[in-house]
Amino acid sequence: MGCTSSAPVETTIATSKQGVYDYEKVKVLGVGASCEVIVGRKKANDKLYAVKILKRDRNDSNSDNEYLFKNEVEIMKTLNHPNIVQFVECFEEPDYFKLVTVLCLGGELFDRVAEGSFSERMASSLTKQMLLALAHCHERNITHRDLKPENFVFETKSPESNMKLIDFGCAVRAADDELIKDVAGSPYYVAPEVLVSDYKRTGRIWKASDMWSIGVIVFLLVHGYPPFNGEQQDQIFHKIRIGKYRFSRDIPLSSQVKDFIQKLLVMDPTKRMTAAQALQHPWIVELNKVPDTPIPNSVVASLSDFRTKCRLKKAVGKVLAGRMTAQDNEALLAVFKQFDINGDGQLDAMEIAAMMKHIGKSPQEAKDLIAEMDENGDGTINPDEFKAMHAMGTLGSSDEAVAKAFAIFDKDGDGFVTAKEIESMCAGLSPDVAKQLISDVDKNGDGQISFTEWMAAMKENKKKASSKK
Repeated sequence: MGCTSSAPVETTIATSKQGVYDYEKVKVLGVGASCEVIVGRKKANDKLYAVKILKRDRNDSNSDNEYLFKNEVEIMKTLNHPNIVQFVECFEEPDYFKLVTVLCLGGELFDRVAEGSFSERMASSLTKQMLLALAHCHERNITHRDLKPENFVFETKSPESNMKLIDFGCAVRAADDELIKDVAGSPYYVAPEVLVSDYKRTGRIWKASDMWSIGVIVFLLVHGYPPFNGEQQDQIFHKIRIGKYRFSRDIPLSSQVKDFIQKLLVMDPTKRMTAAQALQHPWIVELNKVPDTPIPNSVVASLSDFRTKCRLKKAVGKVLAGRMTAQDNEALLAVFKQFDINGDGQLDAMEIAAMMKHIGKSPQEAKDLIAEMDENGDGTINPDEFKAMHAMGTLGSSDEAVAKAFAIFDKDGDGFVTAKEIESMCAGLSPDVAKQLISDVDKNGDGQISFTEWMAAMKENKKKASSKK
């Protein structure tokens, strides 16, 4: 949904001349339009860290990237908790801002769930760690505003490793009665009040929005699909605004977990449990009474399918956008330029709204479009994001489109897509991430993606999940 600068942040970034260039890039963990996260080796101690790098505009000291960098630094400096990733240091360089944190290599929340037998009791234990991190933030009037499974990771592969909350790029510090005008969040997890344009979102309301996201994550963990599901983002947001969901009759769930979820997925944000209250809920406190019976394998499989849609299809969409014909490229750019009124090469909220009105869509649908297309979270849409989302939108529209995409990635024509082929096609993608994308889709465990597996991923096979609802 994006997070944009709303107020200047006063901060001083301590920078030592010998320390600025003291990190050697080992590999890339993730890449965005204006940001990348790398594994960096610090030359002074030969240790590995996560380094977030944002481009710097030398001509604009009030740029969004400068605001986001300084805001994230100031917030992370005040957080010190075993369930929150630890801030190490930060630097301002002539062309970049760099934020260094402890490196977490234990995988994401979904990875841990998929490793073996998963039970409701394990879900309760993991949820407690989420709540402890969030309570620490909320006690300091800090709201995360982009809680989702990808932002909960483990420091090591050890079963005893703590889960860590990461990525405070959209976080804000605000008193309970302080109004925050900008918006943030991700599809599936965003709270209904965030989708209402004229809702007065104070610090207290944003804390409640964080708690809604926790409710969505817990529902997802025990069902394998989110409570407000849909093939398109407008369908998802429509369901969130209505707020109706149902628990599966096919999955044995305790009355405690249902009660826990129900007290978080409340339409009125003032009536949701706070983080402190949630930590006192019986489903969290009485862990020994929570069922330890393994959740059906179908739930874990659904989780894998859900994550696959969010990761692999997005990566493929970027590649297809870069391979558009000159004619298609020109046609899309013509549409883009038609509504880029000020000619700055970006579509802002007003320009998107004008474009959507032209085709009979509402202002809310314009906001939804920005949320879907704005990959780097700057609140605007650039031509690359515009093309990538067009490619994603058409990717699963027909079997022919899916087959063409498969042929592009299957470079040697052997009928399988390998990690090396994905890595070679996706610029900046590390070997580890490419292997993970393979693992997400590889149902038979042979280390490669067959056409059948590819088809299931690209067509967003949700029939199984939908039937359970």
